[in-house]
Amino acid sequence: MRRYLMATACAGVLVCATSAWANTMDYGSLEELFGEPVTTSATGSPQRVSDAPVNMEIITADDIRRSGADNIPDILMFVAGVDVRDYAPFDSDVAVRGYNAANSPRVLVLLNGRQIYFDFHSYTAWSTFPAQLSEIRQIEVIKGPNTALFGFNAVGGVINIVTYDPVYDTVNDLTLRGGTQKDRQASGVGTLHFLDGQAGLRLSLGGQATDIVGEDDLVRQNPPYPQGANQRSIYADGRVQLPHGISLSGEADAGYSRILELTVGEYIDWDEYHYDREKVGVDADTSIGYLSVNAYRNYMNYFIAQGFNCPTCLTISSNLYVVQASDLLKPSADHAIRFGLEYRENRGGGSAFLGETFGTDVYSASAMWSWQILSNLALTNSARWDHETFTFAGPLPTENDYSVQQYNRSPIDQPSFNSAAVWTATDQDTLRLSIARGVQTPDMFSTFPMTYQAVAGYSAGTINAFEGSPLIKPSIIMNYEVDWERAVAPLNSKLSLATYYQTTRDVIAAPGDANITSLITGYGFSGNIGQSSAAGGELTFKGSNAAGWHWKATYALITIADDLTVNTSLAEPNSSIDFSRGVPNHIVTASIGRSWDRFEADLATRWQSQFDEVVVNTAGDFQRRTFDNFVTVDARFAWKPVDYLTVAVAGGQINRSSQITDNGVPTQRRVLGSISLHY
Repeated sequence: MRRYLMATACAGVLVCATSAWANTMDYGSLEELFGEPVTTSATGSPQRVSDAPVNMEIITADDIRRSGADNIPDILMFVAGVDVRDYAPFDSDVAVRGYNAANSPRVLVLLNGRQIYFDFHSYTAWSTFPAQLSEIRQIEVIKGPNTALFGFNAVGGVINIVTYDPVYDTVNDLTLRGGTQKDRQASGVGTLHFLDGQAGLRLSLGGQATDIVGEDDLVRQNPPYPQGANQRSIYADGRVQLPHGISLSGEADAGYSRILELTVGEYIDWDEYHYDREKVGVDADTSIGYLSVNAYRNYMNYFIAQGFNCPTCLTISSNLYVVQASDLLKPSADHAIRFGLEYRENRGGGSAFLGETFGTDVYSASAMWSWQILSNLALTNSARWDHETFTFAGPLPTENDYSVQQYNRSPIDQPSFNSAAVWTATDQDTLRLSIARGVQTPDMFSTFPMTYQAVAGYSAGTINAFEGSPLIKPSIIMNYEVDWERAVAPLNSKLSLATYYQTTRDVIAAPGDANITSLITGYGFSGNIGQSSAAGGELTFKGSNAAGWHWKATYALITIADDLTVNTSLAEPNSSIDFSRGVPNHIVTASIGRSWDRFEADLATRWQSQFDEVVVNTAGDFQRRTFDNFVTVDARFAWKPVDYLTVAVAGGQINRSSQITDNGVPTQRRVLGSISLHY
């Protein structure tokens, strides 16, 4: 079987593909061979997900379709250990195993191994995800710190979204949706094959608009704010296979999104994103291993309007360049070794700033060794070293805690590692023992000073609201885990159990996240605020049968203990950092469905316990609120009158017309009808 490594790329500079990057294998054929979904993300070689050296759950294309969801966060909501906050249309935070602070900075999101994660603020703007659901083959949810395997800032978890291959697969789909809250959507995906099947190109377009918050009095009475939210995107993915085992690939996407937040009727925030991203890659199966080189660029222009009549309007731009290279060697049938190098250049600026420019450069080296010690025992060890440098130029505010020289700070040097043993004890039982050290480096928002210049036409003057700290240190996350999976043959099901203990040293608080204030200016600034630990477990029972029934039940438990240097008491609730109360300790999900003849019916429910979250009011003050436990029920019914046409109706939160689930807009019942043409 050919060796495959997930890396793709650009000539010139070698860099580290510590994750598996390219989408250059025939997943469909391998799934038929293994009898279950496969992945190459952890080791670079195709393997069953149960054999992977990481805790990974794969959401298949069938799972995506049957969910009835029209966005990825709503799909992830039914994965054990995943916490989703749905603040407004197209505005969600997704956390893995707790620590769902604002913008979820600990989860790395990838599209075919290419980063979608926004470095400037260390978060994923889900409204800028360019692929349509119909072109996604699977979503890989990897839990726990995996910096050494997957790279930069993969400390809470990794979500790798894998699309269909433009050469091996054909996806042609046109979908129209519409429903409550004046929701209207359209998407199209087309695939073209040429050069006798050795080359392929897939192109997709999509757009959506909704008025979920458009009827709220607070929005309606303030005309500078747009009514509702919308997004649109275009995405192209192509690959050509050349003689001598060489493959060339390329991806590009661009789009726009506008989100409108309303935090429990008090505070309003209007954000717009303009983005474009490009990637090129080359893979070669050679006598010295499977070589992969890839390079990509992510550009984001981020417009923020905060408060009524836009007293604070900011435009921030960010450019990220990444070049990666790796070599996967197979010296014998029992050994696989991968070496990698990576270079990252990240620069920030924009019209919001008074001539300030800032950025980081990261140089990384990594290695992975997978050893099949026995036929039923495998050991995988990975290590990575990151060297990060900082660049700052431009004027500082008159009153500032640090100098330009201090912001051009000393480099950060940090190692990370992952080690896991996978033992197939019996034909039904698999045991995984793992230990990992992850590194979360401070982002540019937490590192550099930013003197904001208001956008012309809204408000005048400058605002020195935040100060990054050149003294901030990276967070170190250690994870110890035991996973067990058992095949329940009589029920054609699988039972999975994971238990873990995790520690975080030098927790990072971004500016405004905690009651850390400058002695000189009085403004908030970033810092390290102590330690935290988490312990928990996840239980998943999933199966199907020949009669067309499928089912899934999950339970996730997490408890967090904080030892922080900021005051998180209710007496002084001026900190948005309180992980121990900021996560639901219990989450339960259950789903059941059936496919028969030309019909599909699915029902899913989710319950979570209460948690605390901090709300920012119109005065800019923090207020802590407790959000009670709640239940949500989703359903879908679909009919295929002919093979190429599907008519469906899906409902979200059908059990209640409206309920408060977090500090965002109250979640409303949604009903969407759709027509999909597969051609």
